[in-house]
Amino acid sequence: MAFLYPGFLFALAALAIPVIIHLFNFRRFKKIPFTNVRFLREIKQQTQSQNKLRHLLVLLMRLLALTFLVFAFAQPFIPSGDAEVTSARKSVSVFVDNSFSMEGESEAGMMLDVAKNRAIDVALAYAPADRFQLLSQDFEGKHQRFVGRPEFIEWVQELEISPQSRSLVEITTRQDDQLKSGEADLTKMAYIISDFQKSRYDLENFVGDTAVNLSLIHLERNSPNNLYIDSVWFSSPVRKLGEAEQLSVRVVNRGENAVENVPIKILINGKQKAIGTFAAEAGTSVETPLYFVNEESGLQRAQVQLEDYPVTYDDAYYFSYPVFEQIDILSIRSSSATTGDFLRSVYAGDSTYSYESVPENRIDYSTLNQKDLVILFEVQDIPSGLSGELSSFVNNGGSVWLIPSAEANLNSYNSFLESLNAGGLLNALEGDYKVRTLNAEHPLYRGVFEKLPDNPDLPTTSRYFRYAKPLRSEADVLMGFPNGDGFLIGYRPGQGQFYALSVPLSGDNNNFVRHALFVTTALRMAELSQTTGLNAIPLGPDALFTIPPVTSSNEAVFRLISEDGTVDVIPRHQLRDGRLDITPGPEVRTAGNYLLLLGNDTLAAAGLNYTREESDLASFTSGEIEDVTGRNPQAGFRIFDGNSAQLVREISQQSKGKELWRICLILVLVFLLLESLLLRFWKKQGV
Repeated sequence: MAFLYPGFLFALAALAIPVIIHLFNFRRFKKIPFTNVRFLREIKQQTQSQNKLRHLLVLLMRLLALTFLVFAFAQPFIPSGDAEVTSARKSVSVFVDNSFSMEGESEAGMMLDVAKNRAIDVALAYAPADRFQLLSQDFEGKHQRFVGRPEFIEWVQELEISPQSRSLVEITTRQDDQLKSGEADLTKMAYIISDFQKSRYDLENFVGDTAVNLSLIHLERNSPNNLYIDSVWFSSPVRKLGEAEQLSVRVVNRGENAVENVPIKILINGKQKAIGTFAAEAGTSVETPLYFVNEESGLQRAQVQLEDYPVTYDDAYYFSYPVFEQIDILSIRSSSATTGDFLRSVYAGDSTYSYESVPENRIDYSTLNQKDLVILFEVQDIPSGLSGELSSFVNNGGSVWLIPSAEANLNSYNSFLESLNAGGLLNALEGDYKVRTLNAEHPLYRGVFEKLPDNPDLPTTSRYFRYAKPLRSEADVLMGFPNGDGFLIGYRPGQGQFYALSVPLSGDNNNFVRHALFVTTALRMAELSQTTGLNAIPLGPDALFTIPPVTSSNEAVFRLISEDGTVDVIPRHQLRDGRLDITPGPEVRTAGNYLLLLGNDTLAAAGLNYTREESDLASFTSGEIEDVTGRNPQAGFRIFDGNSAQLVREISQQSKGKELWRICLILVLVFLLLESLLLRFWKKQGV
């Protein structure tokens, strides 16, 4: 046994007072003459013995009562395990896990509500004079200071579910920093109240700080079952008005049981477009298709939904995509060209394509950025002005297709190619050459063939230009010769696409114009010139999406607005590599579809989604945490059962040992009661 305040034991010296009073009885006796006391001697001897015993018992009761009263002030305790009990005030940091996984259910109710109650229990286990700090997944600024117990409890009651998810190292580092920056003479205690997901808490490799007493309060969930939407994608790269679409949805079943006939649906611009069902075995993922038709052009705001309880934050996936109504194509031809326009016949048959052909000396550069695809059709020279405009056009997201002239000026061509980091044009080779390879995995040809034959029929030529390999960028050989030279090469300078053909289309030295791949190649280049991929980004500090650069007046500002209008913020933006990076910022914390506005103009749409870090609900059990403690003694933490109704008493005993002061007070009352009984019912005997 030890004492929390041993200084009070000096008060035991007061035990001498009743002893002195007992030994020195200062009462004055009155003498009464009596004729004969012979008959009283026997009675006197008997009563003196009884009175002496009575006085000794009363003295003992008083001494014991005074002794245990002193003990009560000294607060005796029996140390419990490795408890470090001190009389100093304490600074207590309590982390309450309010991440999405705490939406789950435990035996006592919603896990976040249980965690908040346990945090209050921790505060009640300490003295009112101790200082408390609340920490949550949000790492809020106001929670960086220590407060009294009433304010701490008020903050705990205000906690709500947060999209943030911190690792064990992040949490303990923040707690250690805050505790060490506080008053130096306070004993430092830290608590983490959580379900302890295995994906977020690396207990095996954790090393604790010996200056801080860390305790884990473990909350047990009822079930780890959870369904969530992991990702979505289109089966084709282009979205057209009026065409059928197939959207693939990957759903993950993190539960212990298989599921069947689970409904899933897609909503576009607030209207339900398709519904389907899926089945998934336990611990697996499945891909399920949803089919619908694009009935509107422009920006589309979509979401895929399923129903799963109780963790619901990951049951919706938001994204946006554009549907184009028309593709603008500009063909720049030589002013001296005498051959027919092979490309007009390709694009004229579909109203989706707006095709314009102009000679090189009649280009309106002011309308160039309004085009989607620019084709350099066998021009002999590429002037520096045109070269600069096309380079800027490609870097800002446009597409250019170079079809060389048989009489190409290599110097002007190479200056243009150098501006796009696309190598250079070398001298032409003559002979019989057959294209042997086709890159069916490139977006230009992906999905064109159900199965590419082992020996496909590909174009042939008797003369082609060789392209030098670029030094600062990679080139994709879309169709190639056996010697490694490219027949059609693709580059990605900046944000756009650049394609280079190695043969002219005029003349009889190749059969590409008459080949079936010619129409496919021309149409796919036009389709891919439109940015029609879906736009879905995860929420977080690193969230950003890009748009082409825009010009605006000084008064216009960017605004990011949620679909329901509840969020309206000014995002950060930065021009980089010819594109605008849009960063939503920490103010955007809610998943959903958002519109990017500049003044009154809508520039883009984006779907912002919660990360799926919390979707895997597999958590450590109390037994597993104890096993980790045995294997990793450097962890240095204590473990409490968060479902225990005696948590206040357990924490108090763990931090202070088994307290005995209450027992001492009870004994004081018992001995005072015994003294009263002795004085009342044991009558004093005398003569």
